[in-house]
Amino acid sequence: MTTFYEPGSQYRGIPFWSWNTKIEENKIRPQIDVFKEMGMGGFCIHSRVGLDTEYLGEEYMTYVEESAKYAEDKDMYCYLYDEDRWPSGYGGGKVTQEKAYRSKYLVVTPFVQEERIFPEPVYGSRAAATAHGDGIFCTAFYIKLTEQGYLEAYEPCTKEAEEKEGWEKWYVYMEYAYDNPWYNNASYVDTLNSEAIHKFIDVTYEAYYKKLRGYFGERVPAIFTDEPQFVHKQCLSDPFSKQDVILPYTQDFAETFEEEYKVSFLEHIPELLWELPNNQISSFRYYYHNHIAERFAEAYGDQIGKWCEDHGISLCGHVMMEPRLYWQTQAVGEAMRALRSFQIPGIDMLSDQREYTTAKQAESVAHQRGRKKVLSELYGVTNWDFDFRKHKLQGDWQAALGVNVRVHHLAWMSMAGEAKRDYPASISFQSPWYKKYHLIEDHFARVNYIMDKGEPLVKVGVIHPIESCWLYCGNNKQTEQIREELDNRFMELTEWLLFGLIDFDFISEDSVPALWKNGKFGAIEYDTILVPGCKTLRSSTLSMLKEAKDRGKNVIFVGEIPKLLDAESSNEIVKFAQLCRQAEFSKNAILEALEEDRIVDMHYFGAKHLKKPNEKKDWNGIRTFKYLYQMREEGDTRYVFIANGRACENEDLVLPDDVKVSIKGIWDVLLLDSMTGKKQKLSVRHENGETQFLYTLYEQDSLLLQLSPAKEKTKNELILEKKQKILSREDLFCEKVKIEREEPNVLLMDIAKWKLDTGEMNAEEEILRLDNACRTLIGWPHRRAALAQPYTVREEEGAEPHHLELVYQFASEVELDTVYLAMEDIGAMCIFLDGKQVAKKIDGSFVDTCISKVKLPHIQAGIHELRILVAYTQKVNLEPVYLLGEFHVRQDGKISTIIPEKREGYWGDIVNQGMPFYGGNTLYIFEKELKAGKYEIEVSKYRGHLLEIFIDGKSVGNIFCSPYTCTFQIKQEKKYQISVKVYGNRNNTFGAVHDCDEKETYFEPNTWRTTEEGWAYEYQLKRTGILKAPVLRKLE
Repeated sequence: MTTFYEPGSQYRGIPFWSWNTKIEENKIRPQIDVFKEMGMGGFCIHSRVGLDTEYLGEEYMTYVEESAKYAEDKDMYCYLYDEDRWPSGYGGGKVTQEKAYRSKYLVVTPFVQEERIFPEPVYGSRAAATAHGDGIFCTAFYIKLTEQGYLEAYEPCTKEAEEKEGWEKWYVYMEYAYDNPWYNNASYVDTLNSEAIHKFIDVTYEAYYKKLRGYFGERVPAIFTDEPQFVHKQCLSDPFSKQDVILPYTQDFAETFEEEYKVSFLEHIPELLWELPNNQISSFRYYYHNHIAERFAEAYGDQIGKWCEDHGISLCGHVMMEPRLYWQTQAVGEAMRALRSFQIPGIDMLSDQREYTTAKQAESVAHQRGRKKVLSELYGVTNWDFDFRKHKLQGDWQAALGVNVRVHHLAWMSMAGEAKRDYPASISFQSPWYKKYHLIEDHFARVNYIMDKGEPLVKVGVIHPIESCWLYCGNNKQTEQIREELDNRFMELTEWLLFGLIDFDFISEDSVPALWKNGKFGAIEYDTILVPGCKTLRSSTLSMLKEAKDRGKNVIFVGEIPKLLDAESSNEIVKFAQLCRQAEFSKNAILEALEEDRIVDMHYFGAKHLKKPNEKKDWNGIRTFKYLYQMREEGDTRYVFIANGRACENEDLVLPDDVKVSIKGIWDVLLLDSMTGKKQKLSVRHENGETQFLYTLYEQDSLLLQLSPAKEKTKNELILEKKQKILSREDLFCEKVKIEREEPNVLLMDIAKWKLDTGEMNAEEEILRLDNACRTLIGWPHRRAALAQPYTVREEEGAEPHHLELVYQFASEVELDTVYLAMEDIGAMCIFLDGKQVAKKIDGSFVDTCISKVKLPHIQAGIHELRILVAYTQKVNLEPVYLLGEFHVRQDGKISTIIPEKREGYWGDIVNQGMPFYGGNTLYIFEKELKAGKYEIEVSKYRGHLLEIFIDGKSVGNIFCSPYTCTFQIKQEKKYQISVKVYGNRNNTFGAVHDCDEKETYFEPNTWRTTEEGWAYEYQLKRTGILKAPVLRKLE
């Protein structure tokens, strides 16, 4: 039975399960069992880089069905994913084999297509395009610019028309997207074309329905669509530029545009590129962006959402480039409109960004359309060392903004080849901490269990300013600063309100006619509607504002009053604004104007102490501007979740916030501890119509509260919970420490001499660079981020493999009997150590079953040569190799040396203690005489995912959140063995160890292939382990 202490699968995470190899039956059930052990509620099957089973083929679909069946057996959920990699829409290339369904765009250019040479295309996973020269001529036009570069006049002309003095001639071609290896040597789909998306539904959605019909709506509750977009709109750099400009387009766009707006599209294209004189606004430009946004929403989200609704399943996922107004304009037109038909609107949050606008837009769609769920694809691109602290903090702030479906990016089926560089870490069995991940999932499941109750309580609606941005998407020199100002205001306003603890929803103007009825906006009724310095409003929006005011609601205009109505000059809004409250566009003015709508407030209580002698900040009474919240209402009961919305500035310091929390209303407050599942009634004071209490919050803390109407008011004194008295304190710096590993030590070898076929032996080179050098010589495509899937690559029948010789060197100062070589694609390799062939008897695997282990012969002291002969084909992965054993490693420039293992170590980085490439778990062990009583151990500075404390081998608790302490009880006086287990990560084993950018935050496949000053042959390793000795305290 589902309870707060033990929530069911429906409240738990659904990680992307990366199908990135040759799918085999023996991988399915064991990996689902891993997800269950990690506390997950299911999984989302996601074809990824490395898939070697035909996508949507019979074998693939059999394994999908097997996964859904086993999910049912395990009381879990099997989400589907609608594409081979991303962005969604091309059906793994099956859809865009038909040219009519390929994405299309206009190339607006001063150059005649037939008279120029086009550069090689740049391949990637986005729908961005460049001109490639096989366009269909659409029109040409003359333009006349003023000296300042404004569009004085323009007129259409023929392709053959003569040049006109004082005028420039430009041409317009329609191109189809070119073949791209990322799309399996097809192209992206035309997302403005309903027929193309219908074909996508036919290829993908109908195929899943045919195979899994009996599971739809139950164990298969949703299908994820990922980053649909149209060809990205471009702008001229300046009005006098001579360059190509790409505009999203589709075959019948001009026709439907003219039907809608009664004006020719092709004849007015110059108004999309150049600014009109005298600060005139182009209504044509506004119409273009509105039409693009609508064509995209109708063709993609509306059509697929309807199909899902008809088939008893939810459409979930997210669109492209949501956080900024201009980015939305470029790629999807308008994010909220694009999400309107998603049953589970969602976002992605990569690189630990704080995209509050992105989250708030999706949450607003859910609130207004009565959707119970908001999804986030989170933790992506964060690298192996993104620890539990960050997992909780990133998940918490999103939960405070309504996210309750957590799709973890990413759990690999395999690490083979390029898959191990597919946006790590793997949130699965390849990470040495995976068995502890239930600590994170239990927390979020409890939050979701509570915050699923009732309905959202939001009192403020904010008109979304996206349509104002459309007006200024002209050449960058004349419009970029205006766009930037609009974007900055958009993000500033979002943060001012959220961190000022005024929750709100954005209102998409496009949705007003459908959702505004009888004073409610869809499922939500707002008390206040705020207009945030928009340049233009729609007539339907103005009518809504007038009706809202007539109904007694507050209408507030902040900043500039719009002087455009439907992108046409009008003073109607200015007249109406004079009847409403107005405020300047500043944080203080806006929050003051919304004070009546406040439900929750938080202020610092007392001084903020810093970690320097006698230094503190007097923050007493200052609003925190650090925390976010959401509130839900169920009858007389309310539920509140409060979380830190800011990134942690310094994780190594314990910097608590003493805060006073004030909640409008007279409540009894029950603290629901989401980390333990326990409940505790808080001591509160009722004053001035509020419920107040004090609480100490550490960086990774959150608060989950249940509010029940108080039967009587209390006048309790506000006091902070007293900390336990410390009887003694001991810094353990001087303790003798023994360091033990849970796995063999690792010597990474990724630099080798090489020889291809009958060529010369080449100097040493890093293995990925070496691989692409060989591929260049043979004429194969490079291994890189944009690479066709292996299942699409057909080896030439009867072709002999190439012969590649790799030569590695390592040294040893000690004789060793038990050393293993770990490597991939071992079937294609012949191994020689010091000239003698090594038997390829596989003896287990290293980290992942794709990395096989073979035992090497006895290792003598001295220099050794490891020679590997490779039967080299296009599908063979050249990857680093590893020596494994009970030894330590010293890095001597280009040669790594095996040295004797020393069990005694010290508190500090294990990279400097003979384990530079080790990525498993490590125990720091010491002995201590302890008297009976209660103790607390603090380990505040470490690099690892979490810590676990053992007393005489028995676990007494975990540490992964500030204040980094674990308490335990000692029953009798004696000497105890105390162990601090550091759960490690695989960065120094499999990470981008040659990337020089220490501030890198976006870990994608090409991070392993940096160049010039971004590259180093020297290993760029990250600190690992306990970096500061623990402190032991005896408590009263």
